[in-house]
Amino acid sequence: MAKNYTYRNLIVWQRAQQLALQIMGLVQQVPQSWANAVIVRQIISAATSIGANIAEGHGRYMPGAHRNHLSIARGSTAETDSWLDLLHRAGWITFEEEAVLHAECLEIMAILTSKMLDLDRMKHDTDPHIREDLSEYKVHEAHDQPLFPFTDSDYHTDQ
Repeated sequence: MAKNYTYRNLIVWQRAQQLALQIMGLVQQVPQSWANAVIVRQIISAATSIGANIAEGHGRYMPGAHRNHLSIARGSTAETDSWLDLLHRAGWITFEEEAVLHAECLEIMAILTSKMLDLDRMKHDTDPHIREDLSEYKVHEAHDQPLFPFTDSDYHTDQ
């Protein structure tokens, strides 16, 4: 693996960032009012959350944590798409503008779903390196008491 490999190399992250930039530009045409400001803030928050959660998930050590952040990113993509629909229904963006961004949201969600399914397969693999080592949660090296009074079987199921 290349030394400079980061989340920034991920096509889905790049597309999420581009979507956020497009939406930031698009909402500048929304008339200014208190209610509109709330909607604009919401769509920008949702759109910028997509790339941020992809990046954060990529930085997680465990596949389950990575998958969780991709799931959040997928939810933010759906939320962004919903706000786009509202902007179109309110007449602030055209059908064509909404359609292009809607298609991009669907593509990003499909990519995220595919990656989540890959992580699910990895998580259910029997490779012991995928499971978190609970010994890292010891209070002191001298004491053999875990930080939380749970056993390894409390964290993992054999389903």
